[in-house]
Amino acid sequence: MTSIESKRVQYRKYLERAGVIDALSKALIKLYEEQNKPEDAIRFVRKFMCESCPDDAQYDVMKNDLEEAKTHISKLEQELERLRGQIKKSPEEYQELTTAGYKSLMDDEENVNSLLRKYLTPELLEEFMLVTTPAPVDAYLYDCAVAGFEHHEAPVGIYAADADSYDVFNKLFDPIIKDYHGQMDNENDVLQKDPDFGNVDEIENLDPERKYILSARIRLARNIEGLPFFPKLSEKQFIEVEEKVRSATETMDGELIGSYLTMADIDAETQAEMVKRHILFQRGDEQLTTAGCYRFWPTGRGVYHNPAETFLIWVNRQDHVHIMSMAQCGDLGDVYNRLVNGLAELEKTLTFARHPRYGNLTACPTNLGTTLRASVHIRLPLLSKDPDRLIALAEELQLQVRGTDGGELATVEDGVMDISNKRKLGFTEFELVKTLQDGVVALINAEEELEIAGQEGLETNTANIKF
Repeated sequence: MTSIESKRVQYRKYLERAGVIDALSKALIKLYEEQNKPEDAIRFVRKFMCESCPDDAQYDVMKNDLEEAKTHISKLEQELERLRGQIKKSPEEYQELTTAGYKSLMDDEENVNSLLRKYLTPELLEEFMLVTTPAPVDAYLYDCAVAGFEHHEAPVGIYAADADSYDVFNKLFDPIIKDYHGQMDNENDVLQKDPDFGNVDEIENLDPERKYILSARIRLARNIEGLPFFPKLSEKQFIEVEEKVRSATETMDGELIGSYLTMADIDAETQAEMVKRHILFQRGDEQLTTAGCYRFWPTGRGVYHNPAETFLIWVNRQDHVHIMSMAQCGDLGDVYNRLVNGLAELEKTLTFARHPRYGNLTACPTNLGTTLRASVHIRLPLLSKDPDRLIALAEELQLQVRGTDGGELATVEDGVMDISNKRKLGFTEFELVKTLQDGVVALINAEEELEIAGQEGLETNTANIKF
């Protein structure tokens, strides 16, 4: 029995245990016995199964009431953030919050793997307690570390509040960056190479026959120079970022031509549908909430995309700009070429924050450097049956394997998984995309070898059958 058939059997048993099959059967029998068959059979069945359920008109009223309530709540949240912004914490309050947060983090004996916990020593805490980044941002250590202080399970636990955070709190950020990106032995003054997108013609279609790869995607993150990152963005600055990006997209040409949609103008139903298609983003991450990422939501958020939905720009999702190129096939070369062209168009009018040591800056230190993530959704059913070998191959190829939902390998279904570059810092953009290309080709070759071996085994077994 295949995995799909097994799931169907399990699902049917679940429906039987829950009484769903019995209830549906009774409803359908009732409909069969009805002499005057109703025009709307679905409504008849629904009413039979739930006499107290609202009818369509009542449902529409309730739906509208819910949307109005959500809009009202959003406005109240924005007003609350405005009021919070008017309340300036004193240095003494920052000291008290930082001390309490650090004590809570260090006293937790269950969650001990945070890089913030590992590198924020008592000596650094004392040194940075009341230090701030330059005005007008004036970010304290607490503004950067609050998420890690409250979410001890966070693997990193710190976000830069602005570009200056990486220098002002360098004794903390630098070891975290080097540790996360595998650069602990790198003693060079510069950790990130200059931008180099190489010869885009060397990146190819990895699966012309569309046998294995379902989709390909490459994304970059950027923050506009001179503006703070999300932990310290004001409401006015969220809007400023959006307006700058919107203006920059007006010069797009060719296949990049599209339209900009501000999130506040998109109704909830359409937003949900766009999120499902991965065209729009949503809020909800607890660590980012604590760090201040969703303040004034949905103000200043939006998306630009071309009609084919192969080129997207997300505004103020986390960093100021997320640039994405994608295709529902394995043509990584086409995806890469479009991304490079799109970035070049934005750079005609926007200047992005860059650090001489770390390269392109992002709020989260795990993303800086190239900020590039290249990935494919690929079906490798035979390799997925041997997770240990798959992970070992991926490690050897400098790739990361996840479920298509971003979860662990255990979430892989029907052999479909997300394969991406593992590294972001210390390499050029071209090197990372080339790494993905070479690695995916190697994985496909390994899958094909298993297919051949399985076919040969089947032929051998067939030949040994005696009639």
